[in-house]
Amino acid sequence: MLKIVQISDTHLIGSNSSLFGIDPSLRLKRAFESILKYHSDASFVVITGDLANAGESMAYEKLKKLMDDFPMSVYFIPGNHDKIENIQRYFDDYKDLKFIQYEKTDTNRAFIFLDSTIEGEEFGGMDRSRLKWLEEHLKINRDKDVYLFMHHFPLISNLPWMDKHANFRSKEDFFNLIEGFGNIKHIFCGHLHRIIDANYKHISISCTRSTTFQVAYRPNCEDDYLTNEENPTYCVAIIKKDSLLLHHHEFLQEELIYPGQQW
Repeated sequence: MLKIVQISDTHLIGSNSSLFGIDPSLRLKRAFESILKYHSDASFVVITGDLANAGESMAYEKLKKLMDDFPMSVYFIPGNHDKIENIQRYFDDYKDLKFIQYEKTDTNRAFIFLDSTIEGEEFGGMDRSRLKWLEEHLKINRDKDVYLFMHHFPLISNLPWMDKHANFRSKEDFFNLIEGFGNIKHIFCGHLHRIIDANYKHISISCTRSTTFQVAYRPNCEDDYLTNEENPTYCVAIIKKDSLLLHHHEFLQEELIYPGQQW
């Protein structure tokens, strides 16, 4: 068995002000504390994009401090709110990359981290060079189970504003590439600030909530981007040889439990 933890859409801010009345850094710190308390056996933690709310340099400085104080391995990919040049100021591992794509492998599995951002756009996509990189790494790992991480959700979500203004524009090219490989086990996404489970043919896909604010599910509000106070989550993925189990854990009130059996 192998366990990994996904965090998404932390939206850290550079100033000491709040975002919708929330301190994003404190929320991420709370998530890290919960993960360390209950899931210290995880192989790694991954943050699937929108690390910063507006790409501010100071936001990545805060992220680096939180990661340095956290004893587990943390990987991340950018989202549409991020600025890669500011990420590269604080994280040496990403300094020489044209786009932030890389892989982590073990004997039986490959975890591939993808950059779905388009500079200056809410939309996501993958140009020819990124798709070619992905194809090369899928070929290298043809004999392993492959798990993909990307910020943008690669299907239509039935969140009208997101589908209209911030969707993933490379769906056809992306799926034409990956569905030819029969070993793609799951795609982990962020961006939508909601818990969503989906399938594309034989490939399962999931999205987890933001640690900061959520997108309201209002399928009839095409021109409104509505946020709400649904509880933040992180996703715990338990991977076995023949199965994948996902827990989307609401970590803010995890200690508020009913004592004993009341039924």
